[in-house]
Amino acid sequence: MCAKKNKAMEYDNLYKELLKENDFYKSIIENNSFYIIKTDLEGKYTYMNPFFCKMLSIQCVDWVGKDSMSLIIPEDHQACIDTVTACFVEPEISHWVMLRKPVPKGIIATQWEFKMLKNEEGVPFEILCIGHDITSLVLGQEELEELVGVTSDQNKRLVNFTYIISHNIRSHVANIIGIINLNEADEKDIDDKTALKLIKASINSLDDVIHSLNEIISIQSNTNLVLKVINVQFEIDRIVKSIQILIRNAETTINYLFNPEQQLNTNPTYFESILLNLITNAIKYKSPTLPLIININLFVEGNFKILTFNDNGLGIDLKKHYGQLFGMYNTFHGNKDAKGLGLFIIKTQIEALRGRIEVKSQLGEGTTFKVFFPNTLVKQDFIVPNTRFIS
Repeated sequence: MCAKKNKAMEYDNLYKELLKENDFYKSIIENNSFYIIKTDLEGKYTYMNPFFCKMLSIQCVDWVGKDSMSLIIPEDHQACIDTVTACFVEPEISHWVMLRKPVPKGIIATQWEFKMLKNEEGVPFEILCIGHDITSLVLGQEELEELVGVTSDQNKRLVNFTYIISHNIRSHVANIIGIINLNEADEKDIDDKTALKLIKASINSLDDVIHSLNEIISIQSNTNLVLKVINVQFEIDRIVKSIQILIRNAETTINYLFNPEQQLNTNPTYFESILLNLITNAIKYKSPTLPLIININLFVEGNFKILTFNDNGLGIDLKKHYGQLFGMYNTFHGNKDAKGLGLFIIKTQIEALRGRIEVKSQLGEGTTFKVFFPNTLVKQDFIVPNTRFIS
């Protein structure tokens, strides 16, 4: 009798231990730290833990049997497929992947461990996926990379300014000092009138350099740009009217290859400066034997609205000059009125707007600039050719 009682107590204790273990494993599965899901071998959900459902604002009962790809952004589908394939190839080990998932407030980044599950006969039948949120880590890394990029850009700008100060400003100052020394020598090499004229010319050149520096510093230090919705074609027409004499003398045809209702959310002053520089550049470097043709297009691509500006001018030898194209005081065609500042200034303005500029060109075949504006205002875009001849 005593033996039976002891045996019953032993079974009772074992049952209590099993309940404790079940509660332990249940707490792991239903905890609010890890996402736990299972899929069948075709990628359909067979289980989702409550925390996963809570984060994605879904009900498990609605999603069991549905394709798991539905809760992964399309750009990450291939990464998921590759990881599942790896589970079939090496079922004994875990495989890791980062997947982005849509949630009510946007998109979260998640890190996952995939592991093939087998039945009692050793046949694969499910894939267990355990994940956690790494959004803050990804954002931190992106911010760090952006900071490194900003620092790199600032270093490049610093090199440009150092070059200007050490070369341009010092050369003008040295020239003025040299003129004064010649004028003050015991045997004057130049008279006072000539010396004054030369000094005045050097001071005017120095003043131009200082004004250019002030303009660039102003652009780079302006971190609170006011953005406004503008009608792109209206603004370009307004810019064209302001330089209509130059346009007419260059026998210019401007073709608008976009919907005249298209809008852009940008800084109007910078937009005017960018377009004005591109148009006057095209006029300055037009072919001497052909009327100038400018084609302007605007379209959405990813997170940007891209303005393309194409002309049939002299073109640029990019193999030779690409590295210096957007630098300060770089000129490529020997024009007497070229200062080499226009492209540097518009590049600085575009980067201040968090955009970028690209160029394609061949000697004798013209040039195409692509200006990338952050797309903060998206409207339906249509290609409606609209040719204007400015006379």
